[in-house]
Amino acid sequence: MKSMMMCSLALLPASVAAQTFLDIEVCYVGFDRIEAYAKLVNPEGEVLAAVADLGFRLEGWDLRNFEYNPAFDSDFFGDATVTASSTSIDFLGGNTLPPLNNTDGPDSSNPLFLFSVEGNLTGFELVGQVTGAYAPAGGSPFPTILTYQDANGNQGDTPYDIDFCFPSPGSASLLAFAGIAAVRRRR
Repeated sequence: MKSMMMCSLALLPASVAAQTFLDIEVCYVGFDRIEAYAKLVNPEGEVLAAVADLGFRLEGWDLRNFEYNPAFDSDFFGDATVTASSTSIDFLGGNTLPPLNNTDGPDSSNPLFLFSVEGNLTGFELVGQVTGAYAPAGGSPFPTILTYQDANGNQGDTPYDIDFCFPSPGSASLLAFAGIAAVRRRR
């Protein structure tokens, strides 16, 4: 009986298809530099845009040097909207899809660079509608839309998760010592 049960359990993972989801990573890549990327995991089609519509709010202190993927500036709808201060950044932009897409087309990188900022981040939240898309199929001029979050902030048809990455304690110590060395050199 026990071997039969183990055999059944061994077959379970093979019969369960991996679910498609969006993984957003917000990571410290330096002493106070943060970068964010989005990756569509287990896609079920050709990725046209891991993220098409994007809205988010960053909170922290000493936020500065904010940069975002230029694909979120639309030839048709205009540039992304950014409201920034040293304690918060609100962003709303579109990696515009066909037939209204930018001259160069949407950025179909997977993972897709979202933004970078320097400072101390205390919060990251998606706001408004957040979508992605697969390339058009079957001769259709329109892509297949993936909704991660609707305009009201409700969960869409494709799940997402947000991961925060911090340097390991050893790396953080090295960064701190590098910072101390840099300060000493300046004096």
